[in-house]
Amino acid sequence: MTVQRTKQARYRRQRPAVRAARADARALADKWQHPDIVGDLTLLVSEVVTNAVIHGTTGRGSQVQVTYCLLDDRLRVDVRDAAPDRPRVLRATSVSGEIREFGRGLMVVASLAHRWGVTTRVIGKSVWFEVLLNKQTTAGTQEPNHEA
Repeated sequence: MTVQRTKQARYRRQRPAVRAARADARALADKWQHPDIVGDLTLLVSEVVTNAVIHGTTGRGSQVQVTYCLLDDRLRVDVRDAAPDRPRVLRATSVSGEIREFGRGLMVVASLAHRWGVTTRVIGKSVWFEVLLNKQTTAGTQEPNHEA
């Protein structure tokens, strides 16, 4: 696959970063002339950046890095933070059968993304996902973890 374009953005690990990342994703899809993926892309970016901001337990001044890589048939998004904890998909209901109010972000990612996964880094981790530019392939494939 040929890389067509790349773009990287960094955000402070604070809640306003989610809104900024969502707006940047929307603008980038329009700029790269893929308005058909704006809805899924902004939701996916929002979920993964939210996880990095809320669950990332790192020192003061830490950042969330979002890298967009436009390939021939897909857009790959990599969200990196310095927290070592690996996210995991939770069930929609608790053990007692109650519907969870929070913790379903990766279920959303798994249902909307073509592929997604987690890559452990020397410092922190990356959660990445891919959105097909031509949506004729089934979503939700998680690729085996790749250690970097």
